[in-house]
Amino acid sequence: MKNKIVRLGAILFGITAATGLILGAVQAVTEGPIAAQRKAQKDAALSATLPGAASFEAVPLEGGHGLVSEVSAGKSGNTVVGWCFTVNVKGFGGPMTVLVGIDGAGATTGVSILEMSETPGLGARTAEEAFRAQFRGKAAGGSLSVTKTPPESAMQVQAVSGATISSTAVTTAVNAARACWQMRLSPAPQDTPELRAALAGVSQ
Repeated sequence: MKNKIVRLGAILFGITAATGLILGAVQAVTEGPIAAQRKAQKDAALSATLPGAASFEAVPLEGGHGLVSEVSAGKSGNTVVGWCFTVNVKGFGGPMTVLVGIDGAGATTGVSILEMSETPGLGARTAEEAFRAQFRGKAAGGSLSVTKTPPESAMQVQAVSGATISSTAVTTAVNAARACWQMRLSPAPQDTPELRAALAGVSQ
C-alpha cells in the first residue's frame, strides 16, 4: 500500500513538473510576439493621435504627474511637433488607458483608447471616432465638461448615450493631459489650483 502511494505521488509530481515546463516554454515562445504586438499597436496609436510625427521618444518630467503615466515627444526629423500623454483613469467597467495628443500650441490633436473594459455597445463606444473627434482642435485653457445634450460651448463634449461615466472618464483623461502640457511643456508654464486639480482628475 505504501509503495503504491509513493508511486502515485511520483507520477503526480512528474505530471506537475512536465506541465510546468510546458507552460513555461509556451510563455517563453509567446511572450516576445505579444510584446511586439502591443508595441506595434501603441506605435500606431501614437501616430494616429499626433499626426505629423514620424518618431517618438520618452520625455522625463519632474514633479507629480497625477493621472499621466507617460509622456512622449513626437518628432518630424529633429523638430518636436507635439506630445502624446498616456493617462490612466477609472471608467464604468474598470481602468482605462487613454492616449492624448497635444501640439506645440496646446491644441488637442487626437485621442485614442489603448485599454478599457467598458460595456460593449455603451461605454465601449467612447473608442469610436464620433466621440473621440469632439476633442480634436480644442485649444488649451480651461477644463472640458460632459453634457448629455448637444454642446452649447466649445468647452463641452457630448456623452455617448447611456455611457456618461465612460464619457466623463475619457474627458477627465484629456483634461489631465491638457493640464500637464500647460504646467510642464507649454512655452509659458503655469501652476494653478485648477490645473493641479485637473492633473489629479479632481472635479472643481
